[in-house]
Amino acid sequence: MSTASEPAADTMNAPLLPLESFFVPGNDFIVSTSQTVCAMPASHTHSQVELNYLLEGEMTYLHGGREATLAIGDLALFWGAIAHRTVRVSPGARYVCIYLPLEMFLNAKLTEPFRSGVLAGGMLVGADPAQFDAARFQRLVEDAKGLPDDARVAELLVAEVLLILRRLDVTGWRDLLAGQHPAGRMAEGVMPETVIEMARFIAENGHRAISVADVAKAAKLHPNYAMTRFRNALGLTVGSYILRHRLMAAQSLLVSTKKDLAALAFETGFGSVSQFHRSFRAHFGTTPAEYRRRMRLPTGAAIPSGT
Repeated sequence: MSTASEPAADTMNAPLLPLESFFVPGNDFIVSTSQTVCAMPASHTHSQVELNYLLEGEMTYLHGGREATLAIGDLALFWGAIAHRTVRVSPGARYVCIYLPLEMFLNAKLTEPFRSGVLAGGMLVGADPAQFDAARFQRLVEDAKGLPDDARVAELLVAEVLLILRRLDVTGWRDLLAGQHPAGRMAEGVMPETVIEMARFIAENGHRAISVADVAKAAKLHPNYAMTRFRNALGLTVGSYILRHRLMAAQSLLVSTKKDLAALAFETGFGSVSQFHRSFRAHFGTTPAEYRRRMRLPTGAAIPSGT
């Protein structure tokens, strides 16, 4: 049910932190190492898709003006671009919180109903909590602590989270907000359909030589207006988003294939090898060749335990 004004957070049994404490930096893949669930004084937004696995207790979100409650063992998924906040938190509530860049979510092998459920403003939760266990998510947090030191761990974490999404999609899910807004009508605070269409177009065509005008045309918008709407919604320009999509595709191919750098550069949409090198180094702080060398393990080698 939509509300004209937000209710005050229930702070009697949960810590209430200032809103700036909930700022999500950039548009990156993040596994939060903080597990205490706190009440939020006001709603916030971020561009990533957010996953929450509740380890202990209970928490209630106000998401796009509607309430949804998560219990211990629930795995929930929603788009952070829709205004949300925790309004009620039980004593000792703990969770694992993961932020997945929108382009990673759009590129994942997921069914259209599942993907659309998230983008349309739903809060999806696993229909069978037994499909997911706390130990798996705790391990993700422990591994995340090694991210700055081992790029291989980062690659494994992303693959693990994408596999969790696929399991959620295949084993069944329900939308906690499904009965709270009329069918066919956008809920309050939901990302504009034109922005979703532009993001989808980039996900499907980013490997081609597309321009801002092409992206705008896919959403039936004037290029200047399209750029403004996209930047206001996601915090990135259309050009920056296309570049991020290409870099993530290249990053994956560097690890999973033996393609030479020239072929890989053109396959992922870069106009030249030199442009690919410049962009990759600026974003990842290393060259494509060095990244591939560091990420490749010797034949038969195993990732050291504890990383």
